[in-house]
This record gives sequence, C-alpha cells and structure tokens, in this order.
Amino acid sequence: MQSTPQMEKKLAELCRNGILVSRSEKNPYLKVSYKGAGSLVTPSWNIKIYTSGTVVCMDGGLLKKLLNNELTPPDLSKTCLQIDDAGIGFPLLGIMVGVTDGEQVKTGVVDVSFFHSPAYQKGLYHLEYARKGWDLITNGFGGNPQTHRIEICTGFINKKLKLLLQERGYDVRGTRIEGLLQDRLETIFRDYVLQTLGEDIYYDPKGMDPRQIAWRYKEAIRWAYKNRPEVLKSGWKSLGGAA
Repeated sequence: MQSTPQMEKKLAELCRNGILVSRSEKNPYLKVSYKGAGSLVTPSWNIKIYTSGTVVCMDGGLLKKLLNNELTPPDLSKTCLQIDDAGIGFPLLGIMVGVTDGEQVKTGVVDVSFFHSPAYQKGLYHLEYARKGWDLITNGFGGNPQTHRIEICTGFINKKLKLLLQERGYDVRGTRIEGLLQDRLETIFRDYVLQTLGEDIYYDPKGMDPRQIAWRYKEAIRWAYKNRPEVLKSGWKSLGGAA
C-alpha cells in the first residue's frame, strides 16, 4: 500500500482529535507513525508511513474505516465476546483458542497434526483455528451479530477468524486481551499440556527473560525428541519442516 496526501492529512487530523497518537521512532526512513489512542482505536493498532511512501498497517480494514469516517463506538448494549490464543510459540502440541463472555471461558484445540508437514506449509492450522473459534462463538455462546460484538487479540493467528466474523456481520475490534481470558487460557493450556504429556513442561513467555525463554524452548524440544517426538510442531522450519 502506498501513501497519499489525503491519507496523511486524515491521519494527522485523527491524531489532533485524540483518536490516534503520534509515535516517535529512531528510523531515518520513517516519515510518520501512529497508534490508537484507546477511545475508538486500541493502542495495539498502529500504522507507519515511510519516506518511500510505503504504508505498513496491521489492520487495513480498520484503516479504511478511519479514512472514510466509518468507525463508530461499539454498541455496549451487545454482549462482548473476547477471543485469545495460547500455545502458538510453544514447540510441542497444538494451539488453543479461547472465548469468554466475561464469566465463562470455553476453549478449543487445534491438533498438533496441523503443525506437521505438509499441513503446516499449507496453512491449514489457520483454517482449523478459525473453524474452532467460530464453533465456540456460535454454538458455545449462541453468538450472533444482532446480540454480540467481538473483541479479538491482534496476533496473526486470529486474522482468518477475524475476517470470517466480519464477513458474517459481527462488529469485530482488534485489541490486547488481558484479565480473565488471558489468565484462564494460560492455565487451561498448561493443564492441557500436563494432562497430554504427563510433564509440566509448558512455559508462558510473558514476563520471562529472553535467555530463560530460549532455555525452556530448547528443554521442551529435547524432552520431546527423547520421549514423544510426535508431539513436536515438526512442520516448523526450525524443527526440520520444509521452507
């Protein structure tokens, strides 16, 4: 995507109106950088325009709404369903999608077979994750666009699920998920690993020192090669999968 004078003018206006916040970065090739101010746009959303005119934006759909004055406050009369993921960076077993209505947390697991070759290289885990998430929302919580709105983690694994929900008419907002869902989901995923492997080998990288993360990552891989090689996400290039 390339920048236009109209785009840059509109972004500057949104910044003056408190919808976006300007970010200062030490990059001689960066012209402007903005993130959400937290009212209509979450602080986890950002856009960068480089001196070459190249635009890097984490959510083009939201950018389009901003530029066309189509972004409106969420309808707070609707029940909010939050969506987050767990296990995406853990080298063993599958990954988990979790949904909460603020009281209950329900989860689904994308099996590790989706992270083996050739399924992994085909990106089938994205489709399975979206399918699991959709089932939790519609069947688990009885969600529909007329009565429910969605807040979803901005991580890449949620992209297809987010698009699916938008296509089905939901008001979907990308945001940072904290609190009940994040905490419970990590606990549920840890229990899933323990029950499946009989070994408390999972680690949550949030707040960990990078060197500690690297050590735990290697320990998990060594354990799997020795005891349960079939649970490795072996489709990963770093674990021997095809590029």
